[in-house]
Amino acid sequence: MNQIPIPHNPLESPEKPELTIDLHDGSNEQVSIIVVHHDRPEYLNICLQSIHVMSNLNNYEVIVVDNNSGQETQEYLDVVEQEGIKVVRNNENLFWSAAANRGVAVADKNSKYFIFLHCDTVITNQAWIDLLINVSEAKDAGLVGTQLQSYYIQKQKVDFIQEWCLLVTRECWEDCGPWSEELPLVGHAFIFTLVAQRKGYKPQAMTNPIVHHYRSFSFDPNEYEKMSEQAMTIVPKLMQEAQA
Repeated sequence: MNQIPIPHNPLESPEKPELTIDLHDGSNEQVSIIVVHHDRPEYLNICLQSIHVMSNLNNYEVIVVDNNSGQETQEYLDVVEQEGIKVVRNNENLFWSAAANRGVAVADKNSKYFIFLHCDTVITNQAWIDLLINVSEAKDAGLVGTQLQSYYIQKQKVDFIQEWCLLVTRECWEDCGPWSEELPLVGHAFIFTLVAQRKGYKPQAMTNPIVHHYRSFSFDPNEYEKMSEQAMTIVPKLMQEAQA
């Protein structure tokens, strides 16, 4: 059984592990949990601990995709990788879309579901995986998240599912994915939701409180503003393609 040591204090270095977690246990349906990370090892540590504590009745794997973080993170990733967590190390910051796509590329081929998480999330409900899957099955939804956001396009309000905690069925992913790498950080979730809606995968936002999102950003605000401006020109083109 794969195990990973976790330090007692989530804000300290992962030396002298005191707690081990089981990565594969319980249900038969395989779930691949993909955590995209960049230079927030303290949050990543808390995130991984919460996945363990709140997911021990599920059959799952954890994949950490690291966007060229510093030495502190690399040493931590060495530890978790040796103990069974899959680690993808990018040699540059690919931001969300390309990094998440790389996570799916190394996922277990038997996984029926992919769950995407930001690294600054902490799971708060022990039934979180079951709740996401139950909504997917009950609503025949290929895309299930925990929060809606809205864009106003030509004075029309358009809702989409946020990606920071998002379940995607394999069928939906293979039909609607991957994440658009033309939109590395802004607009990607809107386009994914739109494509899934157009193809009949019925995106859903559940109301159960299952995860807390710290919203701790680790990128240059000027870079984010530049990506936002680029998205304003790219999103309309991708919308037309999705609606064609």
